[in-house]
Amino acid sequence: MSRSRHRLAMLFASILLCVLTTLMPGRAHAQTCTATVSPMNFGTISPITRAAVNGSGTINVTCYWTVVSLSPTALVCLNLSATQPRFLTQAGGTATLQYDLYSDQGRSISWGSTSTASTPISVSIQQPLLGTSATVSIPYYGQIAQNQPTVPTTNNADTTYSHTFSSADSSLMYGYYLLGILGPPGCSSLTTSGGGLVFTASANVTNNCNISASNIVFPTAGVLSSALSATGTITAQCTSGDAFKISLNGGTSNQVGARTMVLSGGNATVGYQIYSDSQHTTTWGDGTGGTSTVNGTGSGNTTSFTMYGVVPAQGTPQPGNYTDSVTATISF
Repeated sequence: MSRSRHRLAMLFASILLCVLTTLMPGRAHAQTCTATVSPMNFGTISPITRAAVNGSGTINVTCYWTVVSLSPTALVCLNLSATQPRFLTQAGGTATLQYDLYSDQGRSISWGSTSTASTPISVSIQQPLLGTSATVSIPYYGQIAQNQPTVPTTNNADTTYSHTFSSADSSLMYGYYLLGILGPPGCSSLTTSGGGLVFTASANVTNNCNISASNIVFPTAGVLSSALSATGTITAQCTSGDAFKISLNGGTSNQVGARTMVLSGGNATVGYQIYSDSQHTTTWGDGTGGTSTVNGTGSGNTTSFTMYGVVPAQGTPQPGNYTDSVTATISF
């Protein structure tokens, strides 16, 4: 009888041991936090617009708890200590494009670090009721500064500008606490590191040009016994380093080498020509019929080109207003 009791007691102890083992906290994860940062891609930009360009990205933060934790809240602080102002650098070159990263959509709070007495991005995460991990997504924001028209491209092609943040530029710090008893700690008090944050900011600088023109207005004449002269202006603005050419079409006559103005409401014509030089030796056209285009390389700033118009001496047609409509085209 006593031997049966002993076996029963041993069986009960074994069952109790199994139950206690099941209730012990798991060892799959210690209490740690990690983060990944998506790239900040500003897309394709044109510096000559002088406009600021906005971008955004996402930070995914994951924290782990033991099965039974006395600190169900985690504070995670993401520090970015890279020098400010921040710059994207031209691929294979030294040119730069100023930008910054921010923690707020209004782009007024620069993403900083406690080590530089600036503001890191921070988030508090609660342990779920069922489970030992939780992930939150935090947006972050970027802006390329306005008024940078002289940022160049390379080899007349779209050019990538980028900045890679290494673990030396950043850090993830975290701490666990029990809300309501000790209160939330501040980012500067955290001592546990989750490593650095490695990610890249980039933009694609594209070639672009703007063009405008003023009219060539010849003086009034009673007879065309001597030449008449007048000038107009074409203004161009192209991305720095961008080769371009400006051509003028043949106007109403569709003949770049023999332009004509036509009487308003009639058929009478007056011959004239446009030149790119004050000596009237280089006819400005489209490269056909003995004409030449005007070529240049952009600086990012506006450049003006003078059109020299000449009405040579010729037989005088009937009185009236004579006009032509010429299209200027910039190719790049």
